[in-house]
Amino acid sequence: MALSQRRGDAAIASVIVIGGGLAGLSAACALADLGFAVSLIERRSLLGGMATSLRVRGLPEPVDNCQHVLMRSCTALLDFYARIGVRDQVRFDPEIAFIDERGAVSSLAAARLPAPLHLAPGFARLRFLTLRDKLAIAKAFLGALPGGAGSSEESFAHWLQRRGQTERTVDAFWRPVIASALNEEPERVSASYALLVLRETFLARRDGWELGVPKRPLTQMHAAPAETYLSQRHARLLYRAEATRLQVEGDAVTGVLLADGTRLRADYYLSAVPYPALFRLLPPQLVGHPFFSRPRGMQPSPIVAAHFWLDRPVTPLPHAVLLGRSIHWFFNKTHDFGPRDGGFHLALVTSAAHALVSRPRQDLLRQLFEEIRDVLPEARYARLLHAVVFKERCATFAPLPGCDTLRLPAQTPLRNLFLAGDWTDTGWPATMEGAVRSGMNAARTIAAASGLSPAQQFI
Repeated sequence: MALSQRRGDAAIASVIVIGGGLAGLSAACALADLGFAVSLIERRSLLGGMATSLRVRGLPEPVDNCQHVLMRSCTALLDFYARIGVRDQVRFDPEIAFIDERGAVSSLAAARLPAPLHLAPGFARLRFLTLRDKLAIAKAFLGALPGGAGSSEESFAHWLQRRGQTERTVDAFWRPVIASALNEEPERVSASYALLVLRETFLARRDGWELGVPKRPLTQMHAAPAETYLSQRHARLLYRAEATRLQVEGDAVTGVLLADGTRLRADYYLSAVPYPALFRLLPPQLVGHPFFSRPRGMQPSPIVAAHFWLDRPVTPLPHAVLLGRSIHWFFNKTHDFGPRDGGFHLALVTSAAHALVSRPRQDLLRQLFEEIRDVLPEARYARLLHAVVFKERCATFAPLPGCDTLRLPAQTPLRNLFLAGDWTDTGWPATMEGAVRSGMNAARTIAAASGLSPAQQFI
């Protein structure tokens, strides 16, 4: 089935996008705006990929599989939200709370100072850090300023050690910050990615560090708005359509086979799926190709997310970082979404959850609820109404030292096959921002391949 279309007398180049996550959606929307005839193939019944909501038995509304957040420094993601009409559905908070092992709350907020000095007074007021800790952390931030050295082959833990960070400063500050941002421990994170996060989030602009929380469930942030946007631009959306094989002749893709036997053809093809799924799409003769086989060296990193519904409010805080706990963050979803049927809703996140992901679900729920009761005294008097835990073993790729050599560019050795996904070579870690950047990179590369000039590629 050929998918080229005509608008008036001018033929429009066609493109098949495989995968309806943020990478595929951002590329599809940009290409549709440029006038391409876009067909998007999604194996599930809704869009959104890893940033989605799921139906849970006994609950009236879908539940986000994990709390997804962004920073004001996530400019590509915010542009995508503006494009599909949900930019105003993100609430940015100018303060982040930390709860230490004793239950004491400290808040970080910016002062009316220019970057990178804006957070210095806020750090000075954090009660869980000693004066010595604060001076050491300030020294590390100075080393992270643009021009500071950080090799992609060096671990961030080693970089911190070279800048005089103690075990206490690593555990009390750097570990929760890096695990939350990069979904890995400092010992397993490339210094270059950690420094990127520090510069973009804390140092480059006064508001770059402000935490953005969606005011809607993720399906309402991504799936429905993107579907409407694409449909209005005559894109073809194929749900429950599983791409099983790319057909290749010479140096070009000639079609994509679906599980039901349908063959789809287009001028260009964009694979916006995780790298293990890309291996399954490739014909056998390309699986071992030096280019396509590079991501085999990547390692996954897990996330565990839990949701609790209680019979009463247990905190006025919208969210908090928990120190010295299995839980890295909690989010007050009743604060985010407003009162809903089902009780007071807390969402919990543990990043780099290597120690938790293999545990039985009931054991996890028991442990995490006990931690919440330790952290939030009001929770000790609350009755648990509902609880659910989501375990994602391959939530992101681990940004290990040296992983840059494993990430692929948008252009492939096949002249009409392109790649997107947060695992591709965006320069960013595996985040929603990285996914959208990959989609935009792919859209620009396809536009250039089609002959559009740089001025015509303004997307």
